Parts: sequence; C-alpha cells; structure tokens
Amino acid sequence: MPALFRVAAVLAFAACAVAPPGLPAQPPAGAAAPARPLGPPTKILSAHAQPPASGDEREYFGVGVGTLLYVDFSRPLDPAGLIPTRFVVLARDGTRRVPIAASLAPSSERDELRALELVIPAPQRELVSVTIAGQLFDADGRDLDGLSADVTPAEAAPFPVSAEILSQGTDCPVMPGAAGSAAVRVWWSAPVAPGPGGVRLLLADGRALPPLALSDLACTPEQRLAEPAPACDPEDDSVIDYCTAVGAALDRVELDAGAVKSRTGLASAPGSLQLSYMSASL
Repeated sequence: MPALFRVAAVLAFAACAVAPPGLPAQPPAGAAAPARPLGPPTKILSAHAQPPASGDEREYFGVGVGTLLYVDFSRPLDPAGLIPTRFVVLARDGTRRVPIAASLAPSSERDELRALELVIPAPQRELVSVTIAGQLFDADGRDLDGLSADVTPAEAAPFPVSAEILSQGTDCPVMPGAAGSAAVRVWWSAPVAPGPGGVRLLLADGRALPPLALSDLACTPEQRLAEPAPACDPEDDSVIDYCTAVGAALDRVELDAGAVKSRTGLASAPGSLQLSYMSASL
C-alpha cells in the first residue's frame, strides 16, 4: 500500500475510535485539589529569658550557655523546620545573638509542639527581642518568617499565656463513673512546677470549680535515675493540666499568684484566661 494511503487509513481509524463506556470522567488538566481550611494565624504569645539551671555545665560545640529563652506560640509548629540559625535575638547592647540550639524540649504532653527552648551562647546579656529570620512553618504549613516578640527579662515572674480545654487524650485520672478524663491545659511563659496558689475553673453560669487533680509530667529525682527511662520530662516544662469533669461547661480559668513557681523559685503572677478548645496538632 502506498505511504499516502497508509496515512489516510490511520487518520480515518482515529476519527472513528471512541472511548469504551463506563469510564469515569477525567478532570480537566491542571485542576487543583480543594484547599484544606486553615486555622487562625499563628502568633508568638511570649518570649521569656531564664538563667541556666544552677550547676548546668551544658556546652554546645564547645560554646557555653548564657541564657535560655522560652518562646510560646499560639498553635503547633512543624518540627522539621526547627533550626537554631532561623532565629535572631537582639541584646540590649545592640549585638545580635544566634541560638546555638533550638528544641521542643522539655515536652512530654501530647500536642506540645508550641513551646521552644532557644539556647543563647555565653556571656549572659540582657535580651530585648527575638525574631524568626528564616523558614519556620506551623502545623498548617504557613511560613512564620518575620514574626517577632519582645523578651521578658529573667527577673520577671512566670505568667500564664493561654489556656485550652483538652477533652481527650489527657494524663488525668479517670473519675469513677466517667467515660474519660478532661483537663484545662495552661501554657506558661517559662518552665514551671505546681505551687501553693489557688486555681479556679469558672463555668459559663459564673460558678467556680476547683481542679479535681493536677497533671504535670515532670520526673521526680528518683524517677530520673530509674531504668528503663520513665514517661515523664527530665525537668519541669511550660505546661500544667488542671483535671476536670468530662463535659463541664467551662468558660475561664483564674490563677492566683503563686499557682506555679519557676525553676529559680519565683512565684507566678496571677492571671485570668478565656478558654478555647485544643488546637489541632500535626
């Protein structure tokens, strides 16, 4: 068959060919998947300087520790982007300090991807502000580059920065007859341990309830030496859960002075916080 007739036959067959029935409709090329709804914008709630623990001989790559800076965010972070050189800390003398370590530690509670420990190299200096100067993403994938906050000095008492209702997955004891446990999780500006000050959980109708128990996963001195390693933090962290009844219509939490204390023994400042529901984690 001459070449011209072969080409004509191929074109005629292609024109007559049809797709077999029953195949699903194909989306148009380049159609984008529906966007996942985003939560509220992530903010820096606090940045609180703290001295290294007494007798702390930690060194990072041969550099001594000057200050520990704790930064609380309003929503969880993506730990994959947690690199110390993506933070810049301004000191009162005008120098800029780059942390030598950055970690989500100590943190054992669930969804605790919101409190950072930045290790600022020695010598110890008065810090003024901290700025994210690189790609750091929140749980929704949004870049937090450029966020900044003033630094609270180490001499200031720790203070509550946010409070959320945790309706499942708590470490609170399950009360008799209850289907589960619930808690009000309070985030503090620095690592803390429970103190003697009062705590009241306010219902929507104005009544106040005391917490049924406290949940703080810091290890005791005996636990720190135990083998195998216990499921608790090696030191106090920035979170305390105030256990409550499941389904309680809570509206606020009120915290008296001294409800917690810092590592150096400073009693906390009082606070009254509106409750929100636990943020989604990664």
